[in-house]
Amino acid sequence: MSKHSHRFITWLLFFLIAGGYLVMARYFPFAYIVATYEDLVGEWAQVYFFAATMLLALTHALLHERFRLFFSVLALACFYVAGEEISWGQRIFEISTPDFFEQHNLQKETNLHNFFTGPITTWIKTALEYAIAAGLVCYGLLYPLALKLKVRIAQWLEKLGLPGPPLFLFPFFVLSAWLELGPFRFNEAEVAEILIPAGLAIMILCALFARENYLEEDEYNFAPPQAKKLSGFILLLVIGVGLLAAGTTWACYSTPHLRERIESRYLNGVEKFAGRYKRVEIWDQAIELYRYVQVREPWRPSLHRNLYRCYAELDDHELMQQEIAQAIAIDQQRLEEKSDSITAHVSMARNFFLVDDDQTATDFLQRGLVVALAKQQQDPESSSTAYWLGKIYQLLDQPEEAYRAYQQAFELKPNRLKYRKALMRMERDGFAPPAAE
Repeated sequence: MSKHSHRFITWLLFFLIAGGYLVMARYFPFAYIVATYEDLVGEWAQVYFFAATMLLALTHALLHERFRLFFSVLALACFYVAGEEISWGQRIFEISTPDFFEQHNLQKETNLHNFFTGPITTWIKTALEYAIAAGLVCYGLLYPLALKLKVRIAQWLEKLGLPGPPLFLFPFFVLSAWLELGPFRFNEAEVAEILIPAGLAIMILCALFARENYLEEDEYNFAPPQAKKLSGFILLLVIGVGLLAAGTTWACYSTPHLRERIESRYLNGVEKFAGRYKRVEIWDQAIELYRYVQVREPWRPSLHRNLYRCYAELDDHELMQQEIAQAIAIDQQRLEEKSDSITAHVSMARNFFLVDDDQTATDFLQRGLVVALAKQQQDPESSSTAYWLGKIYQLLDQPEEAYRAYQQAFELKPNRLKYRKALMRMERDGFAPPAAE
């Protein structure tokens, strides 16, 4: 059994990563956010896993002629991915986003992959996700299986210079393929971006240990001492990546100009995940996360409305009433301080829609509409006014007017992501753009 110790260590690592993320997602949401959100431990672990894979691939390319081209290209690809993960240090060194990236990048960052993927679902993004998933299954499972069965086309590809990963690594690639498709919409792709470089790094370590016997019969049934040594390298790799990721996150958090950004991103992540837990009806976690944000941003009535919805599902009428009362009180104060606030009118309407007082809600929308039209007449170039007009029309069930208003907002400021999202949501929900007059 000792000659297979590297396999058992690898499988243990797989179950620790996959199982750990699963347990965190269900029972420890704050830890899951830290493990999957930008600028935190999970993202740094991805960077260091890809960096380690790059160094290992480069080492193999320099030491061995066999598969040299493949490992050289893999090293270059890992260098690119590691740099893209942190937008080439843009956030760390406070480098301003160039105008070209500001206009065309979906996340307004200095990287290339967010030209095609990001917070907006597009056909290109979907096609890339399926292509990556298919590639992972083919390379991580079907190809090594075909090599083991001595399928002619697989042997031909191997001779051309395409090495196959050890078959015992297939769980890393197959699970990653599934997670890349985002079946739960819980940032699962971030977990895949841990598993993929981990699997590739172990593959290269095995190749380095196998030396010239790589992919020969029984190539991974090492002698016990060699298998134990390989197991040690695998453990060293994982522990090293974990320590580097935790240390880098701590160093960034200890830097004043980065700390504020990290805290802001983390708070944004907590609210996003609160909505995701609400969507899958895990009410206790949703409430815990919304409460966390609400304590830090007590002026936001939307948080109270979301808590109201959660408590409604739990039939806690007392807490429901408390939350909606606080939401109304906040909006009343906003209207007293600024009677021409469009957002306060819309927010107040949502409060009353929530308690099924449609007449009062509609009254607030009509008042907000008067305010918004007056502001638009005063400043027709205001994209914000156009956007909120779209919100009002949408709540008044006037989709054509809503679409025109959103379209105007987008045309006035096309680099604002929320304007583009508003248009895409209406189109996704089946509303066709109105024909030009």
